[in-house]
Amino acid sequence: MNKTGPQLLELSPGEGFSIQEKYVAADTLYSQIKEDVKKRAVALDEAISQSTQFHDKIDQILESLERIVERLRQPPSISAEVEKIKEQISENKNVSVDMEKLQPLYETLKQRGEEMIARSGGTDKDISAKAVQDKLDQMVFIWENIHTLVEEREAKLLDVMELAEKFWCDHMSLVVTIKDTQDFIRDLEDAGIDPSVVKQQQEAAEAIREEIDGLQEELDIVINLGSELIAACGEPDKPIVKKSIDEHGF
Repeated sequence: MNKTGPQLLELSPGEGFSIQEKYVAADTLYSQIKEDVKKRAVALDEAISQSTQFHDKIDQILESLERIVERLRQPPSISAEVEKIKEQISENKNVSVDMEKLQPLYETLKQRGEEMIARSGGTDKDISAKAVQDKLDQMVFIWENIHTLVEEREAKLLDVMELAEKFWCDHMSLVVTIKDTQDFIRDLEDAGIDPSVVKQQQEAAEAIREEIDGLQEELDIVINLGSELIAACGEPDKPIVKKSIDEHGF
């Protein structure tokens, strides 16, 4: 048009303005279309790049989150020893630390995904938007599931630790009391002849009987605590608790 327009203008001077107007308008339209196509190509390239980066990043975080949730679904058995339970609580808190490190990436991906969906024709019309939404839903679900599992694990560990502290404290106290009672009985003198000595020995024997009667209640408490701890801790530690009860004749 740029070539033939001026030629037609020379051949038909009377229609020059009309011809010039047409080829100038056509040239302007062509330039506009060319510019629009160029901008569209740049926008498409940018969209493809953003989409590729989004899917790469979200696949990475999904892989990390799935590894974490798999560990939480198969956690180490809970110990029956207080110090080891404290270590397990610390290990559980480390999961929260790992999640905090992933938080910025999680929030960024969530925002970018929502922006990509907003620029599309909607998840019901755009397959790529539906794919983004599915990935976002999966990420959010696993993220929230991890937090739930961490909280449940911590609550369980704290409950068992409280039970273990009570059991081992009462157990040790009872062991000491029983030993003192046994030592006291062992140190009793043989029955005397003097009435005053016999009376003292009778009083001591009565005190021992009362002490033993009081021990029975403490013994029942320790046995019950031990049974609860055996039920709450993991299989490897159950024999430890049972042995600690059996070896002292509880």
